[in-house]
Amino acid sequence: MTYQGARARPRESEIGHFFAVSKVRMDSLGHVTHVLWNEVDAKSNRKLSSEELVPVDDVVDEIHAGAQVAAVFQGWPPHIPEHTFEIIAHRNGGETIALARSSGSHSSSQFDLQSMTLPEDSPRFSRTTKHRASAHVPRTFAVSKVALDQDGRVTGALWGKVNTRRNAWATPEVIAPVAKLVAALQAGDRVFALFPSTNGHLPDRQFEVAEYDNGMQTIVLSGPAAYDREIHDMDRLSASVTD
Repeated sequence: MTYQGARARPRESEIGHFFAVSKVRMDSLGHVTHVLWNEVDAKSNRKLSSEELVPVDDVVDEIHAGAQVAAVFQGWPPHIPEHTFEIIAHRNGGETIALARSSGSHSSSQFDLQSMTLPEDSPRFSRTTKHRASAHVPRTFAVSKVALDQDGRVTGALWGKVNTRRNAWATPEVIAPVAKLVAALQAGDRVFALFPSTNGHLPDRQFEVAEYDNGMQTIVLSGPAAYDREIHDMDRLSASVTD
Protein backbone atom coordinates (compact mmCIF):
# COMPACT_ATOMS: atom_id res chain seq x y z
CA MET A 1 0.00 0.00 0.00
CA THR A 2 1.66 3.23 -1.14
CA TYR A 3 -1.16 5.62 -0.24
CA GLN A 4 0.26 8.98 0.86
CA GLY A 5 -2.73 10.84 2.19
CA ALA A 6 -4.45 14.09 1.27
CA ARG A 7 -1.49 16.42 1.67
CA ALA A 8 0.95 14.39 -0.41
CA ARG A 9 -0.62 14.60 -3.86
CA PRO A 10 -3.85 15.50 -5.67
CA ARG A 11 -6.58 12.99 -6.41
CA GLU A 12 -5.74 10.91 -9.49
CA SER A 13 -8.13 11.01 -12.46
CA GLU A 14 -9.89 7.81 -13.48
CA ILE A 15 -10.81 9.06 -16.96
CA GLY A 16 -10.10 6.25 -19.42
CA HIS A 17 -10.86 3.41 -16.98
CA PHE A 18 -13.76 1.18 -17.97
CA PHE A 19 -15.51 -1.48 -15.88
CA ALA A 20 -18.01 -4.10 -17.05
CA VAL A 21 -20.71 -5.34 -14.65
CA SER A 22 -22.14 -8.81 -15.35
CA LYS A 23 -24.19 -9.43 -12.20
CA VAL A 24 -25.70 -7.42 -9.37
CA ARG A 25 -27.16 -8.01 -5.94
CA MET A 26 -30.08 -5.89 -4.76
CA ASP A 27 -31.77 -5.31 -1.44
CA SER A 28 -35.49 -5.59 -0.73
CA LEU A 29 -36.04 -2.04 -2.05
CA GLY A 30 -34.40 -2.84 -5.38
CA HIS A 31 -31.20 -0.89 -4.66
CA VAL A 32 -27.94 -2.37 -5.92
CA THR A 33 -25.72 -3.43 -3.00
CA HIS A 34 -22.96 -5.44 -4.76
CA VAL A 35 -21.71 -5.96 -8.30
CA LEU A 36 -19.67 -8.61 -10.05
CA TRP A 37 -17.32 -6.69 -12.34
CA ASN A 38 -13.94 -6.51 -14.00
CA GLU A 39 -11.91 -3.82 -15.73
CA VAL A 40 -11.69 -3.95 -19.51
CA ASP A 41 -9.82 -2.09 -22.24
CA ALA A 42 -12.47 0.09 -23.87
CA LYS A 43 -10.73 -0.04 -27.26
CA SER A 44 -9.80 -3.72 -27.58
CA ASN A 45 -12.53 -5.12 -25.31
CA ARG A 46 -9.80 -7.15 -23.60
CA LYS A 47 -10.19 -8.03 -19.94
CA LEU A 48 -7.66 -6.26 -17.72
CA SER A 49 -8.67 -8.03 -14.51
CA SER A 50 -10.62 -11.06 -13.34
CA GLU A 51 -14.21 -10.69 -12.14
CA GLU A 52 -14.54 -9.60 -8.54
CA LEU A 53 -17.50 -9.17 -6.23
CA VAL A 54 -17.40 -5.70 -4.65
CA PRO A 55 -19.77 -3.48 -2.63
CA VAL A 56 -21.60 -0.78 -4.56
CA ASP A 57 -19.64 1.87 -2.62
CA ASP A 58 -16.55 0.90 -4.63
CA VAL A 59 -18.48 1.41 -7.87
CA VAL A 60 -19.76 4.80 -6.72
CA ASP A 61 -16.18 5.83 -5.84
CA GLU A 62 -14.91 4.91 -9.31
CA ILE A 63 -17.73 6.78 -11.10
CA HIS A 64 -17.13 9.85 -8.95
CA ALA A 65 -13.46 9.66 -9.98
CA GLY A 66 -14.36 9.64 -13.67
CA ALA A 67 -14.42 5.95 -14.58
CA GLN A 68 -17.11 4.53 -16.88
CA VAL A 69 -19.11 1.55 -15.63
CA ALA A 70 -21.43 -0.38 -17.94
CA ALA A 71 -23.73 -3.38 -17.75
CA VAL A 72 -22.99 -6.53 -19.72
CA PHE A 73 -26.27 -8.06 -20.88
CA GLN A 74 -26.33 -11.59 -22.23
CA GLY A 75 -26.61 -11.54 -26.01
CA TRP A 76 -25.32 -7.98 -26.35
CA PRO A 77 -21.82 -6.61 -26.99
CA PRO A 78 -19.80 -6.22 -23.78
CA HIS A 79 -20.20 -2.47 -23.59
CA ILE A 80 -22.78 -0.28 -25.27
CA PRO A 81 -22.91 3.41 -24.22
CA GLU A 82 -26.68 3.19 -23.61
CA HIS A 83 -26.05 0.64 -20.87
CA THR A 84 -23.78 2.67 -18.63
CA PHE A 85 -24.49 3.14 -14.92
CA GLU A 86 -25.01 6.42 -13.13
CA ILE A 87 -25.08 7.35 -9.46
CA ILE A 88 -28.43 7.87 -7.74
CA ALA A 89 -29.08 9.05 -4.19
CA HIS A 90 -31.04 7.25 -1.49
CA ARG A 91 -33.57 9.18 0.53
CA ASN A 92 -31.34 8.55 3.55
CA GLY A 93 -28.46 10.37 1.85
CA GLY A 94 -26.57 7.29 0.67
CA GLU A 95 -25.67 6.52 -2.93
CA THR A 96 -26.08 3.53 -5.23
CA ILE A 97 -26.15 2.98 -9.01
CA ALA A 98 -28.80 2.57 -11.70
CA LEU A 99 -28.82 2.28 -15.47
CA ALA A 100 -28.45 5.68 -17.06
CA ARG A 101 -31.34 6.78 -19.24
CA SER A 102 -30.58 7.21 -22.92
CA SER A 103 -32.39 8.44 -25.98
CA GLY A 104 -30.62 5.89 -28.19
CA SER A 105 -32.19 2.93 -29.95
CA HIS A 106 -31.38 0.65 -27.04
CA SER A 107 -32.76 2.68 -24.17
CA SER A 108 -32.14 1.43 -20.64
CA SER A 109 -35.91 1.18 -20.26
CA GLN A 110 -35.72 -1.92 -22.47
CA PHE A 111 -33.57 -3.66 -19.89
CA ASP A 112 -34.21 -4.70 -16.33
CA LEU A 113 -31.55 -5.08 -13.66
CA GLN A 114 -33.56 -8.02 -12.36
CA SER A 115 -32.21 -9.98 -15.33
CA MET A 116 -28.70 -9.38 -13.98
CA THR A 117 -29.47 -10.43 -10.41
CA LEU A 118 -27.08 -13.00 -9.01
CA PRO A 119 -29.20 -15.99 -7.89
CA GLU A 120 -28.43 -17.48 -4.50
CA ASP A 121 -28.24 -21.00 -5.93
CA SER A 122 -26.27 -20.14 -9.06
CA PRO A 123 -23.80 -22.97 -9.79
CA ARG A 124 -21.48 -20.45 -11.40
CA PHE A 125 -20.47 -19.03 -8.02
CA SER A 126 -18.95 -20.93 -5.13
CA ARG A 127 -20.29 -20.96 -1.59
CA THR A 128 -17.40 -18.72 -0.59
CA THR A 129 -18.38 -16.09 -3.14
CA LYS A 130 -22.04 -16.22 -2.15
CA HIS A 131 -21.07 -15.84 1.48
CA ARG A 132 -18.99 -12.77 0.68
CA ALA A 133 -21.94 -11.27 -1.16
CA SER A 134 -24.23 -11.44 1.85
CA ALA A 135 -21.54 -10.69 4.44
CA HIS A 136 -19.60 -7.51 5.10
CA VAL A 137 -17.08 -6.74 2.35
CA PRO A 138 -13.92 -5.40 4.04
CA ARG A 139 -12.99 -1.77 3.39
CA THR A 140 -9.79 0.17 4.03
CA PHE A 141 -9.63 3.36 6.08
CA ALA A 142 -6.78 5.69 7.02
CA VAL A 143 -6.36 7.90 10.10
CA SER A 144 -4.33 11.10 9.77
CA LYS A 145 -5.00 12.66 13.19
CA VAL A 146 -6.00 11.35 16.61
CA ALA A 147 -7.49 12.80 19.78
CA LEU A 148 -6.05 11.43 23.02
CA ASP A 149 -7.28 11.52 26.62
CA GLN A 150 -5.03 12.35 29.58
CA ASP A 151 -3.88 8.73 29.72
CA GLY A 152 -2.83 8.71 26.06
CA ARG A 153 -5.75 6.61 24.84
CA VAL A 154 -7.42 7.37 21.50
CA THR A 155 -10.83 8.97 21.91
CA GLY A 156 -11.42 10.11 18.33
CA ALA A 157 -9.80 10.47 14.94
CA LEU A 158 -9.75 12.25 11.61
CA TRP A 159 -10.22 9.45 9.10
CA GLY A 160 -11.57 8.54 5.69
CA LYS A 161 -12.13 5.62 3.35
CA VAL A 162 -9.26 4.80 0.98
CA ASN A 163 -9.35 3.46 -2.57
CA THR A 164 -6.25 1.24 -2.45
CA ARG A 165 -6.20 0.65 -6.21
CA ARG A 166 -5.73 4.37 -6.86
CA ASN A 167 -3.89 5.11 -3.60
CA ALA A 168 -6.20 8.05 -2.94
CA TRP A 169 -9.02 9.11 -0.66
CA ALA A 170 -12.30 7.51 -1.66
CA THR A 171 -14.23 9.81 0.69
CA PRO A 172 -13.39 13.09 2.42
CA GLU A 173 -11.85 12.81 5.88
CA VAL A 174 -14.22 13.35 8.81
CA ILE A 175 -13.82 13.56 12.56
CA ALA A 176 -15.31 10.55 14.33
CA PRO A 177 -15.42 9.19 17.89
CA VAL A 178 -13.26 6.14 18.52
CA ALA A 179 -16.40 3.98 18.79
CA LYS A 180 -16.86 4.25 15.01
CA LEU A 181 -13.32 3.05 14.37
CA VAL A 182 -13.81 0.20 16.84
CA ALA A 183 -17.00 -0.82 15.02
CA ALA A 184 -15.20 -0.78 11.66
CA LEU A 185 -12.39 -2.98 12.95
CA GLN A 186 -14.83 -5.40 14.56
CA ALA A 187 -16.69 -5.62 11.24
CA GLY A 188 -13.49 -6.72 9.50
CA ASP A 189 -12.34 -3.43 7.96
CA ARG A 190 -8.67 -2.42 7.87
CA VAL A 191 -7.66 0.87 9.50
CA PHE A 192 -4.18 2.29 8.87
CA ALA A 193 -2.30 5.02 10.71
CA LEU A 194 -0.88 7.87 8.61
CA PHE A 195 2.35 9.36 9.95
CA PRO A 196 3.58 12.85 9.02
CA SER A 197 6.70 13.06 6.83
CA THR A 198 8.41 15.49 4.48
CA ASN A 199 6.36 13.99 1.63
CA GLY A 200 3.01 14.23 3.40
CA HIS A 201 1.19 11.57 5.38
CA LEU A 202 2.49 8.05 4.84
CA PRO A 203 0.72 4.82 5.92
CA ASP A 204 2.59 2.35 8.04
CA ARG A 205 0.94 0.43 10.87
CA GLN A 206 -2.57 -0.94 11.26
CA PHE A 207 -4.88 -0.44 14.21
CA GLU A 208 -6.58 -3.11 16.31
CA VAL A 209 -9.18 -2.96 19.07
CA ALA A 210 -8.12 -2.76 22.73
CA GLU A 211 -10.61 -3.47 25.51
CA TYR A 212 -10.14 -2.56 29.16
CA ASP A 213 -11.49 -4.28 32.27
CA ASN A 214 -14.02 -1.50 32.80
CA GLY A 215 -15.54 -2.21 29.37
CA MET A 216 -13.93 0.77 27.62
CA GLN A 217 -12.87 0.12 24.04
CA THR A 218 -10.34 2.06 22.02
CA ILE A 219 -7.82 1.40 19.27
CA VAL A 220 -4.08 0.73 19.46
CA LEU A 221 -1.40 0.06 16.88
CA SER A 222 -0.77 -3.57 16.03
CA GLY A 223 2.58 -5.28 16.47
CA PRO A 224 5.70 -4.42 18.46
CA ALA A 225 6.79 -0.88 19.26
CA ALA A 226 8.35 0.99 16.34
CA TYR A 227 10.55 4.11 16.34
CA ASP A 228 8.65 7.21 15.13
CA ARG A 229 5.61 5.03 14.45
CA GLU A 230 3.63 5.19 17.70
CA ILE A 231 0.34 6.93 18.54
CA HIS A 232 2.16 9.95 19.99
CA ASP A 233 4.01 10.38 16.66
CA MET A 234 0.75 11.01 14.79
CA ASP A 235 -0.74 14.46 14.19
CA ARG A 236 -3.24 15.49 16.86
CA LEU A 237 -6.77 16.83 16.76
CA SER A 238 -6.90 20.10 18.66
CA ALA A 239 -10.37 19.47 20.11
CA SER A 240 -11.75 16.51 22.03
CA VAL A 241 -14.15 14.16 20.29
CA THR A 242 -17.37 12.87 21.85
CA ASP A 243 -19.97 10.36 20.69
